[in-house]
Amino acid sequence: MKPIAERSTNYGAVGATGHFDFQRFPPKGFEVVQKRARIGHGRPRYDAAVAALRTWKVQRLSGIEIDIVGTDEGSVYRPVGFDGTEATRAASIEPQQDFGPDGEPFLQPGDSVDQRIRVAGIQVHAPMRVIAVEEEPTTHVVIIGSLEGHPLAGEERFTVEIADDETVFLHFRAIVRQEAWWAKLGSPVARALRRRYHDRFMDVLRSIDVR
Repeated sequence: MKPIAERSTNYGAVGATGHFDFQRFPPKGFEVVQKRARIGHGRPRYDAAVAALRTWKVQRLSGIEIDIVGTDEGSVYRPVGFDGTEATRAASIEPQQDFGPDGEPFLQPGDSVDQRIRVAGIQVHAPMRVIAVEEEPTTHVVIIGSLEGHPLAGEERFTVEIADDETVFLHFRAIVRQEAWWAKLGSPVARALRRRYHDRFMDVLRSIDVR
């Protein structure tokens, strides 16, 4: 199989989690996941949650091993986005290297990652790519999509939001489909395992250190 940086996504609906009505009209064959949780209060909590998202800390502290493959390209093309109800094409962007409070580089669009988890004593590889990063004054979004070789197919969208009263929320959206034959065969187990990690993401952001 190709090196992770050269692999394509294993699903066609790239950017679908950004559609305003994605829950009602998911891509055919995909399950919709949507969660929302209060993860704390105040700008320091918001900044800590953003840093955790941008440095893969959310996945690592949830028990997922991570190997990062950065992009070497000078610019990264962002795929389908949505402006209201209309699909749009975003322009190429120049990745700008930022760093978290620990000096760890922030992930950028185009970065790939090999996620590894253990299931019944067997190590499972789940490669993904950063599809887009969207930053606004009160929200920060990271979208990652599955690559060829991932046992599942789909996309995850993490949105950290700070409300007017400075309550901080995590909104999690995903579309997912069992891709590998053994994932299809063990669908109930795969679904339960997936739910466990999604819940851990919420717990990690509630407990992350605030500096």
